Amino acid sequence: MRDPTALRALSSPRLAVRVATAQARTVFRLKSWQQGNERLVLYGRGLVAQVGQTSGGPVRVQCIGPGDWMIISHELPSRELRARIEADSTGGLALVDLSDAFVWFEVAGRAARAVLSKGCGLDFHPLAFPVGRCSRTRLAQIPVVAECLDDSPCFELSVPRSYGHYLHSWLMDAAIEFRDH
Repeated sequence: MRDPTALRALSSPRLAVRVATAQARTVFRLKSWQQGNERLVLYGRGLVAQVGQTSGGPVRVQCIGPGDWMIISHELPSRELRARIEADSTGGLALVDLSDAFVWFEVAGRAARAVLSKGCGLDFHPLAFPVGRCSRTRLAQIPVVAECLDDSPCFELSVPRSYGHYLHSWLMDAAIEFRDH
C-alpha cells in the first residue's frame, strides 16, 4: 500500500500535470433514433451533430455517437435542465438523468496529453484532439468520456462512479514520471 504522504506529494506543484476531482455536474444522456437530428435544438442552438464535437456555454453538449449526446451543466439542477431539454425537444427521444452515475476528473498541464496517452489508444496530439473535441473511449481499461476544454491543455474525464477511485489512483501513478525538476 502506498504511503499517504506520497499521494499528497504527487499533487504538488512540482508536477507537470495536475489531476483533480472536479465538482459534480448535472448530466443527461439524450438519444434519438429519428432522422434529421440536426434540427434538434437546445437553448436556441442546434445540437452538434458530428460525433466528437462539443458545444460550450452554460450547458455543454457532447456528441458521443450518432444521435447520442451528453448534456452537461455545472450550475443547473437536474429538474431545471430536464424541463428545459423537454421544452426544446420533440418526441422520439430518450432522456436519462445520469447526474449521480459519474465522477469527474480534470487532467491539466503541459504533460496532460502524455499522461492520458499512457492508458488510451486515442491520439491526444493537439491536431488530432483539439479544444472542443470529445471522445467516448477506454482509459486504463475502463470506459470514459474525455473532452479537451482548453489549450493549457485541460481535459475533463467522466467515469462511471464505481471506477472513480481506481482511475484517480491510475492517473496519479501515471503522472509520477512527469515531475518538474
